[in-house]
Amino acid sequence: MKSHLIETISTNAWLMDAARMRRERGNPLPDLYAVYTDFQTAGRGAGTNKWHSSRGLNILTSIYFETGLAAADQFVFNLWFATATHRFLAKYVPEVLIKWPNDMYVRDRKLAGDLTEHSVSGSRLDFTVAGIGIDVNEEEFPDWIPNPTSLFLETGQHYDIGTLMDEYLAVLQERRPLLSTEHESALREEYLSHLYRRNKPHPYNIGGQKITAIIRDIDRFGRLVLELPDGSREAFGFKEVGYVV
Repeated sequence: MKSHLIETISTNAWLMDAARMRRERGNPLPDLYAVYTDFQTAGRGAGTNKWHSSRGLNILTSIYFETGLAAADQFVFNLWFATATHRFLAKYVPEVLIKWPNDMYVRDRKLAGDLTEHSVSGSRLDFTVAGIGIDVNEEEFPDWIPNPTSLFLETGQHYDIGTLMDEYLAVLQERRPLLSTEHESALREEYLSHLYRRNKPHPYNIGGQKITAIIRDIDRFGRLVLELPDGSREAFGFKEVGYVV
């Protein structure tokens, strides 16, 4: 089930508000309920990042989930959502890779990014809203956006957003049974097999220094495990390490 908005501040904000309101009334949203829009007036990325999208050209959507996961296992959701999104995009751009923790890259260019927000009750996830922006029909980008790309720039084709939304939701529905700790090992293996820059030396910003390191793994908390120049391995959380692209 999905709803289309002509314009909204943010699909994540809209859906988080709707989810809380419906749950307070005892009538929660159905699992995999999605909202998508032609334009966001204040689209957000991870952290303080902003998301640019021209009106009507791209996928701007948020999806509601009731996963039943423990709060300590929330990275299982990231593994599942990233691999499902990768599966969808690889149909159009086979070279797409997952850039830790939640972006989709084609070579060194960003094609998509997600923003996942969890509502936690005690030790469990009450519900989850996963928002994603996928650059589809953008032909040009503002100069302030680093290394962007789109399906159009990669394939030379324009796409119908509604049709792509239906295809994307079908992939999420098909893979929904894998969203559990029972499948964590398989999801992790799939995630790592498509991980951008894995097992190759590249420069990273770590503690204000540019250091050449090798991505070796992701730990159970979702931290990036790097092999440092001295051969040691260290796990880094989001914002503790930066890619040099």
